[in-house]
Amino acid sequence: MKHFYIIANTQKTGVEECLSELLGVIRAYGGEAAVSGKTGRDKDGKYTDTGDVPKDTECIITLGGDGTILQAARDLCTLGLPIFGINLGHMGFLAETERSDIRPAMEVLLQDRYYIEERMMLQGEIRRNGQLLHQDVSLNDIVLHADARSRVISFDFYVNNALTSSYQADGMIIATPTGSTAYNLSAGGPIVMPEGKMILATPLNPHTLISRSIVLPPDVEVKLIVGERAVSSYVVSMDSTSFDDLLPGDEIIVRISSLRALMIKLRRDSFLDVLKKKLETS
Repeated sequence: MKHFYIIANTQKTGVEECLSELLGVIRAYGGEAAVSGKTGRDKDGKYTDTGDVPKDTECIITLGGDGTILQAARDLCTLGLPIFGINLGHMGFLAETERSDIRPAMEVLLQDRYYIEERMMLQGEIRRNGQLLHQDVSLNDIVLHADARSRVISFDFYVNNALTSSYQADGMIIATPTGSTAYNLSAGGPIVMPEGKMILATPLNPHTLISRSIVLPPDVEVKLIVGERAVSSYVVSMDSTSFDDLLPGDEIIVRISSLRALMIKLRRDSFLDVLKKKLETS
C-alpha cells in the first residue's frame, strides 16, 4: 500500500505538525499522498467529493477525531476504500492509532501488515406523503430528536410496518454496532461487537415506566412517524448531518445499507479490552 488520500480536520490542535510527520513517513517509504483541501460542507453535507480522490488511491487516512472518520466514511463509501484513522481528538473509538504513534503505525501500514474490518452502515430516508425529501447513509446512528428549544416529542415506532410502540420522549436512536459505543452508550443502550450485523433502537428518556432498547435483526425496516408538533420542532441527525422542519406524519425510514465502511486495523486486540481502555481514560 503506497497511495493515500489524507483528510485532515483543520480545527484540531497540532494537525499541521501531524500532517507534516505523516507525509514525511509516507515519502520515506516511497509512497505518495494527496491531501484534501476542503474545510467546509457543500450543499449535500459532504466535506469530500469522490471526484477529488485520485484514481490510484488505496487508502483514506484521517487526521482528527471520530467525527472526521464518520464524515469520511459517509462521503466516500461508494469508492470502497479502507479508512485508517489517526486520533487527534478525545476518546477516539474508531481511530486505529494515536498522534504519538504516527511513525510506528504508518511503518506497519506501509509494510502491508494490516487487516480490514468491515462495518455495516444504515441508509436513512425522510419521506412526506410518499415523496422522498432526504436520504443519506450513517456509520454510527440516525437519531430523531427535538431541537434545542424543546425536549419532549411524540412519534410512532414501526418494525416492518407493524406498530411496535408510541412514544412521548426526547427522541430515538437507531444505531449500528459501530454506533453502539457512541450516543447509544450514553443513553444506556447495549454495547455490541462492531463487526456485528444488527440494528439497535434506543429511546431517549421516554415518558413511560418501561425504557428498554430493542435489538433487531439486519433484514428489518424501521420506521418512525412524527407525531403532532405541539411546541416541539423535530430534527433528524444522520451521523453529523441534520435535517429539520419535519411535519406531523413525516416518516423516517431506516434499513441496512448495501454500502459498507472498511476500517484498517493493525492489531487484533480484543474489542472488550479496547473498550475498557477507552472508557477508563474518558
